[in-house]
Amino acid sequence: MIISRWMRPGIALMLLVLSSCAPRPTGVLLDTDRVSVADVIGLVKASNSRLLSLTGRGNVTFESSEAAGSAYFTLALRKPDSLLVKLKGPFGIDLGFLFATRERFLVYNSFENKVVDGRPDAATIRSMIPLALTYEQILEAFSGAFPIEGTAADVRTYTIDEGRFRLVLVSGTDTCSYWVDPETLLVTRYARRDARGAHLIEAETGSVMEQEGVFVPRKISIAFPSVSRRVAVFYTTMTVNDPAPRFVFALPPDARSTKR
Repeated sequence: MIISRWMRPGIALMLLVLSSCAPRPTGVLLDTDRVSVADVIGLVKASNSRLLSLTGRGNVTFESSEAAGSAYFTLALRKPDSLLVKLKGPFGIDLGFLFATRERFLVYNSFENKVVDGRPDAATIRSMIPLALTYEQILEAFSGAFPIEGTAADVRTYTIDEGRFRLVLVSGTDTCSYWVDPETLLVTRYARRDARGAHLIEAETGSVMEQEGVFVPRKISIAFPSVSRRVAVFYTTMTVNDPAPRFVFALPPDARSTKR
């Protein structure tokens, strides 16, 4: 069931809830003495770089103190510069869309017939999303990729946990933990805490598929414990590295516009 006032928190949740042919590692490489921290970070980066574009459709569900519900979506993503997410409710009811590039950040709410248009800087994004996210982080979240922030010098602990490499890094005043699957080289779990130990983000990916040597998760779950919000995305269909993803949308001529 769609709650009519869902759009702003729903989009906030959705956004909080998106080269080289390096050889795939095998189970024998699951050894921190044989695979260095720098190697793991480099392999994850190389794996992420092989995803150039993504198109697909699926279902998104969200929970928050303001609203809860679900919607169908279609997505077109091209790294590193374009993202379009269109949302529909039951019976094909149009709910709105999100369009983002490095130069523009646009959200249309069909219930209110309102469009918010601005630059994708920290102030604009934070005015729509109650967390400090960058444009790059939004793009990566919809692809289910969580790039490792920092270098080997930033890693505080490096262990094996439940059959995955686990790296704990310091990023500014936050502490970030990454669990890397040795077969797909995807970050299948990600957690971020602030200086006080409060959980800021907890994310997991699953149901991984492979197309043309590129691994992508069909299932993405992101929780924001500090603001009691959670979003889950499940792709029913997806195409990796579509050479011509379409970024077509239309705004009603009578839509109320707000510039930021």
